[in-house]
Amino acid sequence: MRALGSLHRRFDLPESDHVPSITSTRIGVVRRLPEVLAKLGVELPDVLEAAGISPDIFGDPDNRITYPELVRLVLASEQRSNCDHIALLITERTGLADMGPAGQLALCSRTVGEGLRKYVALVSLDRNAAIYSVIESGGFTRVVYAISEQGLTETRHFQLGSLAIMFNVVQELCGNGWLPSAVTLAIRSPADPRPCRRFFRAPLRFDSDESALYFDSRWLAEPLPPVDPLVRQRAEAAIRARRKSMLADFPATVRRIVRKQLLDGACSMDRVAAVVGVHRRTLDRHLQHHGVRYGELAESVRKDVACQLLRDTDLQVQQIAASLQYSSAANLATAFRRWTGDTPSEYRRQAR
Repeated sequence: MRALGSLHRRFDLPESDHVPSITSTRIGVVRRLPEVLAKLGVELPDVLEAAGISPDIFGDPDNRITYPELVRLVLASEQRSNCDHIALLITERTGLADMGPAGQLALCSRTVGEGLRKYVALVSLDRNAAIYSVIESGGFTRVVYAISEQGLTETRHFQLGSLAIMFNVVQELCGNGWLPSAVTLAIRSPADPRPCRRFFRAPLRFDSDESALYFDSRWLAEPLPPVDPLVRQRAEAAIRARRKSMLADFPATVRRIVRKQLLDGACSMDRVAAVVGVHRRTLDRHLQHHGVRYGELAESVRKDVACQLLRDTDLQVQQIAASLQYSSAANLATAFRRWTGDTPSEYRRQAR
């Protein structure tokens, strides 16, 4: 495995003290919000003013919006439209063309599986508040969406909207004949779940411990249409140009990897270090250089996942404990009281 120093040289990573970056996303992923609000009889300027967002934000799909801003924007839209599934309306036609270089690179792949993995890897490394993971088991594949950002207090719309986008991405790669075998969402059901059921066209379960699409793994081997080599070269060049900014915040990158490993059900420092390409001692030393301890980082990931599931779902504490790899609800409760000063039940009651 290459040393971390070579990783720095390859990507020109800074050796200075860690300065947390602000996670953000392209406004292009919600570019249909103005259209949706108009159909619902809501004025966009009123929503932008209520959310404290610049009126010029929708002028360019590559404009960035931070996740706290996006939370305010979608919540303001929900409140003024009285529509608790507005995230679905915003994203139901968002696809690869809206996803920038990640979408371009996916379409330049040889097979559906290659394109999907490239897309997921790039989106997960970008300065986003969440990650995707592609997990194959028993002839089925599940594409899981999970929040990795620390301290987000509202994730309902992210979970629903992001899974709708991933549905469109997979269907665009596979063709219109593809549909998921099942869909799970780590949120409570909207007041009217019928629009969600019509969109996903598959068995749909709310109050899950993860937001995921399930489908037959045979689709991964389907070939994609060939593309012009110059198009592929431009897409790969755009990706290389972005890697410096994507990997500059090393602790945030490790945090996303930890969240991804939790989804795979086998989270350990050795496995995380292997993904980065270093020995665990090197990983630990570099994190400490940034003022971060691996154990504390991993604990904070578990804390945020537990808080999200308690706040946004009706899962039992035992189910949440199992999803976070605790042996019992009592062990999770002990850890949760150490993190927050409350029991899981007390936190859930106060958060709603």
